[in-house]
Amino acid sequence: MSFTGFSDDLDPEIVVVNADFWPDMNLVQFQSGYRLPGEYRQEVLQTRLQLAMLWANGQLNNWMTEQQALGFTDLDSVTGYSSKNLGTENFLKILYVRAVSCHAKALLLADYQTMMRKSDAQNDAKESEDTADRWHAMATDAINSILGNLKIHAEAL
Repeated sequence: MSFTGFSDDLDPEIVVVNADFWPDMNLVQFQSGYRLPGEYRQEVLQTRLQLAMLWANGQLNNWMTEQQALGFTDLDSVTGYSSKNLGTENFLKILYVRAVSCHAKALLLADYQTMMRKSDAQNDAKESEDTADRWHAMATDAINSILGNLKIHAEAL
């Protein structure tokens, strides 16, 4: 198996294993679903996905403890949100995967500048700190949706 990050080279069965309560994630689905540049090596993708899982799990640790106290053993078993499910897709799992994926993409975009490539291949849209910040914000929004926090914007006049 090749260890480049090109979608065609990645084994579609690669799963990044998460902590017990949280869902595992497929590496190829993450790469293709979030349109990551093909230059990323498999190990880099896996590591950033693991770091994002740790971040999301930490953000949701108290919430998870509350759910476990109610008898839920994993995210898929948490009930009370079924009216928000999309068909058979668990609403909370969709948000969790979104949070992890957005955070991982922000980490990867921040790394993009240090990857070896020709200077004329630089793509500011891929590398911009603002772009990474937007992905971090989307990750935080997904976490807040799981927690039931309202999104409020305030502007200085």
